[in-house]
Amino acid sequence: MCARIAIALIAALTGSCEALAAQRIYCVADDANLKMSLESGFSTEKQGALEHFRGVLTLKDSKVPGLVETMRLTSSMLKQHWMDGSELRLQVYTESQSGPFATLELTVDTAVTPDDKSRFQGGYTVKVQTGTDASGNLQTALSRDGRVVCELK
Repeated sequence: MCARIAIALIAALTGSCEALAAQRIYCVADDANLKMSLESGFSTEKQGALEHFRGVLTLKDSKVPGLVETMRLTSSMLKQHWMDGSELRLQVYTESQSGPFATLELTVDTAVTPDDKSRFQGGYTVKVQTGTDASGNLQTALSRDGRVVCELK
């Protein structure tokens, strides 16, 4: 009897680990500033670190010369991330590969909703910097804030 309970417990825990390994996070925002879709899986080897991060970001009101308005986001652009079960934070950074120099920084800062632990709500900030001023500092060409929703699947 004890052996059956032990086997059932091991099977249940193993199944839970597999389900946890298959989890993904999806984030979406669609407002007057941008349309954004982000997703990532969780690594089982690196204690839940994000892996295979990707997304698409379309700036709707961009008037920045030379800026590509729709960008594909990749794992190499994900510079920082934090997820502890109650908060999810992401920082994406990239520089232009051709044309005039520009940087794009996207910050997502969310907290779990009280009524659904698989849902996170919060805000995003996207900032584009181009050119330099007389001191050599990058100038902010575009800065936008808005609401974002993320969900564990």
